[in-house]
Amino acid sequence: MITVERIHEGIAKCLKRIDELVAEIAEAGDNAAHAEVAYKTEFAKQRLAYRALHDKSTVGQVDDHATDATSDLHLAHLIAASRLQTTREALRASQSRLDGLRSLLSSIKAAT
Repeated sequence: MITVERIHEGIAKCLKRIDELVAEIAEAGDNAAHAEVAYKTEFAKQRLAYRALHDKSTVGQVDDHATDATSDLHLAHLIAASRLQTTREALRASQSRLDGLRSLLSSIKAAT
């Protein structure tokens, strides 16, 4: 049965989860930024190094080399970006749940 007390408990849980997710977003954002910088920096270094060694290489060859040389960093960058997006979506879902509980609480209070 839905009671005011249970709704208050649900709201408290949602608020706690939202606080946790905000901290997780900060960490995930930091991780994603570092992963992106590491990948893009190494990609640029690999392009320059390949060009320095191969004067007559095409843009495609340079890009292929840099892509191959940085595949692990690229994967780490994609994973970090995905984690950040997933955490943001979890925050939005928790906020929606909190809004629903607050609306339910208001409806119950208005009915009594």
